Amino acid sequence: MLSSPGDPPQPPPTPAGTSSREVLLVSKKSRLRLALENKNARITALLAANDPSVAPMQQAAIAHDHSVAVIDAALKAAGCTVQRIYRARLRSEDTRGRLIVCVGGDGTVLDASHRVLDDSVVLGVNSDPDRSIGFFCAADAASFAEVLDDVLSRRLRPTALQRLGGTIDGRPLPVPALNELLICHKSPASTSRYRVERHGSGEDHKSSGVYVSTAAGSTAAMCSAGGQVQSLDDRRLQWRVRELLTLPAAAGAAVAFAHDAFFFEPHDTVTLTSRMREGRVWIDGPHVAVDLPLGARLEVHGDAPPLLLVVTPAMIRRRRLLSPGPGSTSLAGL
Repeated sequence: MLSSPGDPPQPPPTPAGTSSREVLLVSKKSRLRLALENKNARITALLAANDPSVAPMQQAAIAHDHSVAVIDAALKAAGCTVQRIYRARLRSEDTRGRLIVCVGGDGTVLDASHRVLDDSVVLGVNSDPDRSIGFFCAADAASFAEVLDDVLSRRLRPTALQRLGGTIDGRPLPVPALNELLICHKSPASTSRYRVERHGSGEDHKSSGVYVSTAAGSTAAMCSAGGQVQSLDDRRLQWRVRELLTLPAAAGAAVAFAHDAFFFEPHDTVTLTSRMREGRVWIDGPHVAVDLPLGARLEVHGDAPPLLLVVTPAMIRRRRLLSPGPGSTSLAGL
């Protein structure tokens, strides 16, 4: 029933940043640093009391700061011109023609990816591998110099990753999604009500919301929700409803649905019409959200510029660990 993966989008012959010594070093701020900058009274008190609840924050902050220093030094030792920027201040015009080195974790790569709209190359670095998975990260502080050399010498070429696009009532979503969209009521305790339409048919749902993911994002929330882990070169997009209500309105058999879990091609469009007064579309996590009020029509598709990400064999192996084995539940059986 499921279509086979289409041909992956091919990167241009010489993507911007693959051999450039102009580097934009994008980093997060640790949770501890943000708490101190914001004068969080509770966390300050816990730190003063040496409370064990804040010990992981302290350890993570030390690891992150160490990684940033090591990576900055490695870039300069390789003859790179480095500009450092906090990820929240990154703009699209900052990225052009540079190698984008993102230091933090998957969240930092995702935030930076929203501003990369051209053929600049992104290299993710996990600054705290003891506490962060880093599916989008090709290196950590220990391996960074070697991976950087492979990138600059073009022995390691970037992979073009499919991204998600869409419109709400004809207006484009503010940024392309690298991981997924979450479409739901603004309150996690409220029912998400909507109508979904594809291939000329539609049905009404009541659920906890909908995940729409790329292949790159299939290891994240989609996987946790029961979806299928896809290869990075799979261009298909994946749709899965969370906790769909299947009880009938009256006595009888449970309602069967056709549009609760499926793959669709990048050139296809799936339409969701909100039946919520206060719906939301969350893009790649908690930082970017768009209102989806009653009657608003969200059209989801794959017509978005690909992201050129440095991908190593180790990253592929980590993804395969999540691939469904014999007896596992996945979309392949639908």
